[in-house]
Amino acid sequence: MSCPQTSNAKMGAEVDEDPDLCRQLTEAVKRGSDLPVIAKISPNLSSMVPAVKGCLAGGADGFSLIDTVRSVTDVDLEKNVALPNINGKSAVSGLSGKAVKPIALHFLQELRSAAGLEKLQIAGIGGIETWEDAAEYLLMGATTVQVTTAIMQYGYRIVDDLKNGMMHFMEEKGVDHLSDLVGLANKNVVPTSQLDRDYKVYPKIDWDKCIGCGRCFISCQDGAHQAMGWDDEKRLPTFDKSKCVGCQLCALVCPVHAIKLGLVEMKPGRKGDPDKIDVGSQRLPRYHSVQN
Repeated sequence: MSCPQTSNAKMGAEVDEDPDLCRQLTEAVKRGSDLPVIAKISPNLSSMVPAVKGCLAGGADGFSLIDTVRSVTDVDLEKNVALPNINGKSAVSGLSGKAVKPIALHFLQELRSAAGLEKLQIAGIGGIETWEDAAEYLLMGATTVQVTTAIMQYGYRIVDDLKNGMMHFMEEKGVDHLSDLVGLANKNVVPTSQLDRDYKVYPKIDWDKCIGCGRCFISCQDGAHQAMGWDDEKRLPTFDKSKCVGCQLCALVCPVHAIKLGLVEMKPGRKGDPDKIDVGSQRLPRYHSVQN
């Protein structure tokens, strides 16, 4: 249902904008084969639900998502031609790789949350390079995963890394079957209006890891609330708790993961127990919680 390199009417990039066309094409493929039919869906849509329902009406047995994201990735500044340059011309094409993973996870969440689509067989695609990536896809509702760009870059050897990493993860979690992981994270994605905004989490700097690069200072000064200062003599950042809003931009930009999640406080006038606040995953190095 998707090929960003093809732009003819009722073909390629245009197909899944028309749910009835999705139905017709799926029916045509089903008539010509006894094999299970998996429809690959484009991310270049505001919602995948209509296209998926069209394919289901045509008899689709499963889905794979996402296809590449329509894009212009680079421009030759000397010749004024977008890349790739094909004899002086270019075209809008498809972007794959690590950058598209968040888009794919979003659409997985959309489908798993849509009434009547909760039990779909879905192959997750887009930016999978490590076992952690694959595990995230499963937790967000993919029943299998597919990898192409990473194999083009690193070869088939990464498959063993994916398998071994996933095996150890499952052992750690006490999980016997991959299917037991599918969709566990979907219930925890809620509308922003339902997020708990009653508390604040301050950063905590691990001075043994800090290399004094100043990234946190620059980001906080120019892009946040100026809570991070700079000690010219020590060539180290300083922290003003009274100015911090707990955005964690400093932790995000730290190249050595020296800034962790630290003290948790309830905002003035808000009720709650800071000790019961879930402030972050122990697995993501940038968001390790730290004992105060």
